[in-house]
Amino acid sequence: MEHNNTASGAKVSISTDIANVSDDKIQAIGNELESKLVNDIDEYEIDLSVEYPEPKFTLSITGVGTLPRGDIQAIKAKSKNGKSFLCSVFISSLFGCNDFGFITKETAPVALYFDTEQNKRNTARLMKCVHTLLDWDIKKNRNEFHVYALRTMEMQSRLPYIERVIKECKPTIAFIDGIADLIQNFNDVEQSTQLINGLMKLSGENDCCVCCVLHTNKGKDDSSMKGHLGTMLLQKASDVFEVIKNGNTFNVTETDCRNQPVEDFAFSIDGHGIPMPAATQKDSREQQRVEGITKNLKEVFADAGELSFNEFVKAYALIAAVSESTAKRVIRISREKNLINVTPNGKYSLS
Repeated sequence: MEHNNTASGAKVSISTDIANVSDDKIQAIGNELESKLVNDIDEYEIDLSVEYPEPKFTLSITGVGTLPRGDIQAIKAKSKNGKSFLCSVFISSLFGCNDFGFITKETAPVALYFDTEQNKRNTARLMKCVHTLLDWDIKKNRNEFHVYALRTMEMQSRLPYIERVIKECKPTIAFIDGIADLIQNFNDVEQSTQLINGLMKLSGENDCCVCCVLHTNKGKDDSSMKGHLGTMLLQKASDVFEVIKNGNTFNVTETDCRNQPVEDFAFSIDGHGIPMPAATQKDSREQQRVEGITKNLKEVFADAGELSFNEFVKAYALIAAVSESTAKRVIRISREKNLINVTPNGKYSLS
């Protein structure tokens, strides 16, 4: 049969081609499409007969894991409040620095640090800071730690560059210090959503942490990360760490966590610009409380070597100007902290 080139002729030809396809062929095509659909469904459906792996934490502190691989995390703070220094604390801890109480869970870690804000001189200073904490040569690069200064790169080129480096290096963790500089408008819903979803996919496909650094809003009491970008990051991040500067101390709190949050920790900066461990505000308050109890205990036992429990309670309540129930609680705390001794006959004395 001959067909013309008109539109109607084309329709006749197509119809004839379809008509010439056997029923078996059509059935095979249908089966293939159905199988693909079923496989797509199965890929995303939870199967309770499958053992899904627990998070692979890169670090732990006091037995609690943090910064899991295959997920994104966030570090937030006001401007100039220690976000980049916290990155150096995490990186050095990953490579075995125990100064800050962290224990690395990795045997051969690789870390990347992308800086979108600082000039090369300051970015190099942070790199040297990590080398110093690890007693590495500050004039030689390491294969397991790479640092990139992207401030002079065109904005639209930064994310593709980061993606390429992560895919090539397959790092344990990658810090992006300034993710707001990866899009034109951090208040744009579509841009923010695409960026965060892209970083989630990047971390999952490469089994690495992608730790994003973002400023909080300028208001003194506003600790929210800025813009719609901050809202999206908060929703999707497995861990969110906030740094608050108090005098010369940088206090770190894990404000949000999908797993078990780590305890607060703190650091300060020495005269050479290197982070060093410091007491947290909680630790400082606890130390002040113990010092106050110790002072009162010394007064209680100043004229008495030993006291019965009831004598002890009354004496402490009088000297510290507290109720007897509070005095009993202080005695219990004093025993836990080994500030006092208890003799076999039940008498109390100062340690």
